[in-house]
Amino acid sequence: MNRPNQLRRRIKGLTGLFIIGLVLSGATAIPLDSKLDWLVKFTGARHFVETPASTAAPAWMVWLVKVQPALHDTTAKYPSMAYGADWLAFGHFETRDTADLEICATSLARGMV
Repeated sequence: MNRPNQLRRRIKGLTGLFIIGLVLSGATAIPLDSKLDWLVKFTGARHFVETPASTAAPAWMVWLVKVQPALHDTTAKYPSMAYGADWLAFGHFETRDTADLEICATSLARGMV
């Protein structure tokens, strides 16, 4: 294979890998309560904790089921906390009030941000 074609294939492969990394890193933009709900459902933690059995459910399942309602309460009172690790995503997803958007636009226009 000649050098230019090999270089194109390498660039396409690395670009694809970079795009996959961006998609995976975007998972932080999903609110924590949604992630935890999915994890509880996927692992069946609630079923194991609430169903009487001869052995106790693993501690991590008990912890997931115990933390879930607390996280829902916190999210209801303080929505910005739902995006624990990604404050920029909170700004993108939660700014629905036009007054907030106007303030942001004015600040950007004046160079205040």
